[in-house]
Amino acid sequence: MTDASSVSLGGETVKATVAKFAMAIVGFVGTIVFARILGPTAFGGFYLLFALIKIADRAVVGWGVAVKKRYSETGAPKAELLGSQLLFTGGWILLTAVAVAVAAPRLVSYTGLPDAPILFVVLMASVALYEPIDRVVQARGLVGASMWTDTLRSVLTFPLQLGLILLGFGAAGMAYGLAAATLLSLPVLWYFVAASPAMPSRATLENLWSYARYSSVNSLLGTAYDRFDVLLLGWLLAPAAAGNYEVAFKLTVPATFVMMAASSGLMARVSHRHSKGEGLSEDVSNTLAFASIVAIPMFFGALALSERLVVTFYGPEYAEAGALLVGLALYQLVRTQSGTLSQVVDGIDRPDLNTRISALTLGLNIVLGVALTLSYGAIGVVVATVVAETLRYVIVASIVKRHVPDTELFPRTLLEQFAASLLMFAVVVPAVDVVTIEHWYHLLAIVGLGAAVYGITLAIISRKLRVTIEGVVRNSCLDG
Repeated sequence: MTDASSVSLGGETVKATVAKFAMAIVGFVGTIVFARILGPTAFGGFYLLFALIKIADRAVVGWGVAVKKRYSETGAPKAELLGSQLLFTGGWILLTAVAVAVAAPRLVSYTGLPDAPILFVVLMASVALYEPIDRVVQARGLVGASMWTDTLRSVLTFPLQLGLILLGFGAAGMAYGLAAATLLSLPVLWYFVAASPAMPSRATLENLWSYARYSSVNSLLGTAYDRFDVLLLGWLLAPAAAGNYEVAFKLTVPATFVMMAASSGLMARVSHRHSKGEGLSEDVSNTLAFASIVAIPMFFGALALSERLVVTFYGPEYAEAGALLVGLALYQLVRTQSGTLSQVVDGIDRPDLNTRISALTLGLNIVLGVALTLSYGAIGVVVATVVAETLRYVIVASIVKRHVPDTELFPRTLLEQFAASLLMFAVVVPAVDVVTIEHWYHLLAIVGLGAAVYGITLAIISRKLRVTIEGVVRNSCLDG
């Protein structure tokens, strides 16, 4: 059976990254269409609801992370691990349904969606079934299969959501469409599991719990941290402010695609090699070298084009989101490095350290976020998030350096990416002054120019990039 160390980390990362960008194109078009049709209030209301769901499902996902960790280890009881996940998921869905019935009025009031309780349960059931199984596929090292199945889900989501919205369901159509697409994609994902569930033994459950008691808390703290900005804006300001934030956030999401693809495979690979006592530094250093390859130029692109990007794609009613874009791009840049390192900490079986880090950074984000939002508005919560994420990076980098001392935290490739991005910035800024951006294709031409300058420059100055591309192509040809 395939395990995490027998597949090419570089090859799987490329497959997964291509899938992520394909998914992003569909999702990006969807957010533009839905943001314009629904307006900031209804659009923001859906994402307030979804943010709550992503917090409520963290117990299931945290258990799934523990299953992924144990599944990737040598000699793991895979059938029992899978069975434990299905039992846990079913119980959590039932518990959530009871909690939503009690909190229904508050849920409606907070989101502004009349059907919020029903939408919550439907979305929770679909997501709670999908995400843990996705992690089992990643535990086998099949990150490309995981991401391409998620791309299929995204491709199904857009037409289903659009159809339901046009039929008059409003923001509820986004929820029902996502739930339907998720359930339709689940059989495809299950195909890659390649195991049948079995009733878990007590020893298996105890072994899982030793990890899950931390990974569940980490998952909750991590998502509360990730979605805190939207939740806070919905609470202190209004759903429209959350809508503006979500628009800016969506524009920066592609910055993390390489990191997410690589670190998903890295965690399983580190876990497998660590369980066998093998070296880790080469895999970690190589992943850090390329984790920010998209995030760095996106940050400089946001500096050059922030308000033009938001207004051109989403419309003038979202103009306030332009001020948030640069800060969120900086946050994503830091996150590409800190997120990779956090996966290494999980992989070496120290989720307890990530628990402490997450608790500290979430606490800082809450205190700073509330204070700065009350003083400066929506931009305040973005500043707080950048500060908190920087602290996370500093701490987790020191931990990885201590446990994997040969890790190169600042590979030369990172500096080459900054150099290529600076040249791109120097070309794009005067180009923006020359070209009048009146339509989306004008903006895409400028973005394409910047991407070409960055890509060509990096390919010329980075030997490691050329060698990596050559190796990935060679492995892909051999696999074919």
